[in-house]
Amino acid sequence: MKRTITRALMLLMFAVGIVATTQAQSNNSSSLSPAPQKPIVLSPKMKVADVKAVAQFIQGVDLRGTEVDAYLDTRKVLTTASEAATKAGKKDEDVIEVEMRLDQAQNLFTLMQRGQLKGAEAEKWREIVQTLQDAVKAEQDKHK
Repeated sequence: MKRTITRALMLLMFAVGIVATTQAQSNNSSSLSPAPQKPIVLSPKMKVADVKAVAQFIQGVDLRGTEVDAYLDTRKVLTTASEAATKAGKKDEDVIEVEMRLDQAQNLFTLMQRGQLKGAEAEKWREIVQTLQDAVKAEQDKHK
């Protein structure tokens, strides 16, 4: 449990670092009108079966009314990636890149934190969280 909380905090620190770096870079620009900020896009690499499983897993999370849009947006990212992989003939064990904005990754992480899982699912859950963290770290390394 302590490791999970530590990893969650690391993911959030990485995300905050990326956002702060992006904001600092845009604030230092010398243009007269502010350039539109390009959203930060992550590309975690996940097995098709994991994408399907996490989409199914977050369906069991209790939501507050204010979270409906974030949930639907996050679920759409996962189902779109899953459907595209199926259409492309990918098998469940094949690895795909799931493109998502940073806010979608944060929403996914939050939903996963709030979900209930069985002990047998713990390793898979940790693997998916690690995949998200690795994607955030890769994006952070691009901005160094």
